[in-house]
Amino acid sequence: MQAAEATRRECWKCHAESGAALVCPRCAAVQPLPADADLFAVLGLPRQLALDLPDLERRYHAASRTVHPDRFQTAGPREREFSLAASAAVNRAYRTLRDPVARGRYWLELYGARLGDGGPQVPPAIAAEVFETQEKLEELRAAASPERRREVEALRDGFTGRLGVLRDALCALYASANGGAPSLDELKCRLSEIAYLRTLLGDIEDAMGEGLRGTDHRH
Repeated sequence: MQAAEATRRECWKCHAESGAALVCPRCAAVQPLPADADLFAVLGLPRQLALDLPDLERRYHAASRTVHPDRFQTAGPREREFSLAASAAVNRAYRTLRDPVARGRYWLELYGARLGDGGPQVPPAIAAEVFETQEKLEELRAAASPERRREVEALRDGFTGRLGVLRDALCALYASANGGAPSLDELKCRLSEIAYLRTLLGDIEDAMGEGLRGTDHRH
């Protein structure tokens, strides 16, 4: 994965120095991007977890207009191909960096610490809740009843609210780093808890759907 740093590149079309720009500053030709281009660099951002979201929005729209394939419909096949690739990279950078969770996961990837490395593990902070939730879901699947559904709905609502709190805490963690970053272990721990809660919410929705079908079938 390339670092978000100044890169000396030569424009493929006019041979002027293009640096890390999406288009050549001299001839405005779209420049090729490596498949693993740093998403911060794609939008001209410093590599840091705390981002100014309005600035990110402005950079995205400016970059999107600059490399949009509609602007290069009459260009040669090579430049049209570069335009499509650059446009896809700009869209991916925006989708990833605007979301604090996706941004954190991408940060781990940049530093070789993917979230799933080492296999799935229940975060200690929610281990007891995971056990309790799975028990209640099994009860709901076995015999749906209004009381059991209310219990599971309460769990769902609680986890949904907790996810919001965890996302806010993640943003606060980024901001407290003052342009730096938390340790990879701390970031991985925070993101693991969010990922597991999302999985639990998916399990809850599936079990509630199965419970409804079971109720319909019995009637």
